Amino acid sequence: MDTIQVTLPDGAKREVPKGTTPVDIARQISPRLADAALVARVAAPNNGEGELFDLRRPLEGDAKLQILTEKDPDALFVFRHSAAHLLAAAVTELFPNVKLGIGPPIENGFFYEFLREEAFTPEDLAKIEAKMHELAAQDLPNERKLLPKPEAIELYKKSQQIFKCELVEEKAIEPMVSFYTTGKFIDFCRGPHIPSTKRIQAFKLMSVAGAYWKGHEGNPQLQRIYAACFFTKKELDEYLHRLEEAKRRDHRKLGAELAMIAALGFF
Repeated sequence: MDTIQVTLPDGAKREVPKGTTPVDIARQISPRLADAALVARVAAPNNGEGELFDLRRPLEGDAKLQILTEKDPDALFVFRHSAAHLLAAAVTELFPNVKLGIGPPIENGFFYEFLREEAFTPEDLAKIEAKMHELAAQDLPNERKLLPKPEAIELYKKSQQIFKCELVEEKAIEPMVSFYTTGKFIDFCRGPHIPSTKRIQAFKLMSVAGAYWKGHEGNPQLQRIYAACFFTKKELDEYLHRLEEAKRRDHRKLGAELAMIAALGFF
């Protein structure tokens, strides 16, 4: 059996079978680390930075490996990206005719874009959020799949996902195209993602805004659902509290300014 050498952050080296995954190595180090792991960073032996890597993606050659947990900022970026996929999975289950745009992580959360004839209402957001919690509780795996580019384009043509088809045609430069599945949902995506949905609990859908496809006026206008997302409910609650306090300060400031204007006799 072919073996590879994996170098850990402390300089320790392990000989493991080719195809071993980062989570396999995490389990060897500590079951607690394996439970806490969200994503890995993998670099070639002589490459400093490396790339973020799915925990279940096989290692094919010698590598430097770091297991990332909630303590690592990069893990939060990946966590929020996976939460965006969870949002899209919920929306497509509730509203099967939507067309998908993009869904990146952003500061304090994530968004996903959808083309839908009807506007999303506050009641819709409540239903979507409930469906997200339902899907998260099912512990759905985020699984990476590779398809030849012609098959990937045909997949999206059949489902009439016009924006995704456009993205595959433009962005997929390798013969094999990377997709991720979350339950029944499938998305063109380079990844990586956290292993499953079960950790995604502390989120709140915040608002809906219009956004032109690719940001260009004249393109179709999509609806962008914004969400706040954190590792823990405590962090989410603290963030929402800060937003409320900022609104109160703004209202107090505005009230004081209006009172001053009134006192000066402008109205």
